[in-house]
This record gives sequence, C-alpha cells and structure tokens, in this order.
Amino acid sequence: MTQEPDEREGRKPPAATSVTVTIGTGFWRNFFKWAAGVALVFTLGFLLLFLNAAQLTGRDVAHKGLTRALASITEIDAVLADGQGDLKAKAEESPDEELRLADYPIDVPLTSQQAQELSTAELRELLLSRSADKVYAEGVSAFREEGRGPSTHDIAILSPPGAVRYTVGLLTEDTHDAMWVTTVALTGITAFLALLLALLSRGYGRLTSVGVATLIASLPFLLFFVTVRFILRLASESEGDYLTAQLYALGKDVAWLPIRTGIAFAGLGVVFVVLGVTFSLLDSRRLSRG
Repeated sequence: MTQEPDEREGRKPPAATSVTVTIGTGFWRNFFKWAAGVALVFTLGFLLLFLNAAQLTGRDVAHKGLTRALASITEIDAVLADGQGDLKAKAEESPDEELRLADYPIDVPLTSQQAQELSTAELRELLLSRSADKVYAEGVSAFREEGRGPSTHDIAILSPPGAVRYTVGLLTEDTHDAMWVTTVALTGITAFLALLLALLSRGYGRLTSVGVATLIASLPFLLFFVTVRFILRLASESEGDYLTAQLYALGKDVAWLPIRTGIAFAGLGVVFVVLGVTFSLLDSRRLSRG
C-alpha cells in the first residue's frame, strides 16, 4: 500500500489548525492576565486599608491617639479645675482609700499620695495615660455613664464628638489582632496575584504590569486621605469650639499615617513601571542594532 502524502513526507498539520490554537491560547492568556490584574488592584486596595488599620490600632500609636482624643472627650481640664480641690480634701480625710476624680467618665483609681502630691499637669497626664490603657483594653465600655459629659447613648455618631468617641471604641487590642490577621492574609493573596500576573505577562512587561496595578490601587487611596487631611485642617482652623477644633486636628494628624503608606506604595509602583519601560527600551535597541 502506498502511504498518504502527509505520512510519507512527514508534513505538519495544516497551518489553519495551528493558527486556531495560537489564537485561542493568546485569548485565554490575556483574559487571565487582565483578571489577575484587576484582582490584584482590589486586593491591594483592601491591603492598604487593613494595613493602616493595623498600624493605627497598634499599642503605641493607639495610646498616643487615645490620650489626645480622651483629653477632649472627657473634658479633663474642666473636670480637674472643678474637682481637684475636693479630691485633695478626700485624700486628707481617707488616706488609705482609693480615690476617684468626681465627674471623670473613666474609672481611674488614685492613691491619696497621688492626689495630694501630684501637680495639676502631672495628675492630668496620669489620668489620661491610665484612661488610654483602660480604653485600649475594654473599648467604649470603659466609659462610665455617670461622667461629666453626655452618655454614649446621647451622643450622635455623626457629630464630631460622637464620631471620635465611637472611633475611640475601635482602638482596642482585639481590633488590632483582627486587623493584623486580616493584613497577613491579604498580603499572602496579594503576593500570589502579583506572581500570577508576572507569570502571565511577557518579558519586562512583568515589572510594568505589577507596577501599573500597584499605582492604580495606591493613587486613589493616597488622594482620598490627602483630601481628608486638607478638609480636616480647614475645619480645625475655622472651628470656634476649642474641643471640636482639637478633635479635627487629631483627625488631621492621624490621616498622615495612611498618606505615608500611600506614598510608599505609589513610589514602589513607579519604580516597577520605570524599570520595566527602561529595560524594554534598552532591549529593543539592542535587538535593532543586532
């Protein structure tokens, strides 16, 4: 028997079949590349949010923020002005008992020695530091309803004092642990998606694609908090009430942390894009000369 021409001459399959396979493969490669890029952008956005939440709820950062916020929320200066004299009188009458500053909304016990010997500034610092520790451990439940200011139920959450008070209730160790676990999980997912996007890209486009995704995720995040900080700065400068102005100023200072994070991620994206484009141009010139 005579062999068929394809078998005898060892010809390859028809060119049309090869073209069809190539088109199909390129389509799905691009589809998964775009899907990985979009997923990376959203995951990076969430990572930025939870990373900053984990940083803001860390013990050292949260303690500083709580101390400043509690100075306004508790109206400690007015409370000390009205109640420090009675506190010293009680300390003289009952030197062995624990004392509390009247109308102060957080239960902070004091010794008679502290009540008698500490200056107003030292007593203020001690009360705020211990109050910050207590709120960090217990959340908003650390506030006593019989304090000088309005109770938790009487404060509107949309008002500046209400928003700060509810936010203060989130600056706890439990919140920090939850934010940290979520950040670690998102970091792993982000690394996987970045690797997948790099594998689906070609040549130096791997650097460029990852850099572009990082920029798309970080720039809106950065612009949002820059805008928030600018608005809070204007509000703090125009606010007539001193305590409310201090709360706005606190929010303005806190907004600087996510701004720094956004700058760092945007800078990383720019570096990746510049390296990818530069190496691609150098490689193209080398091939053209060769």
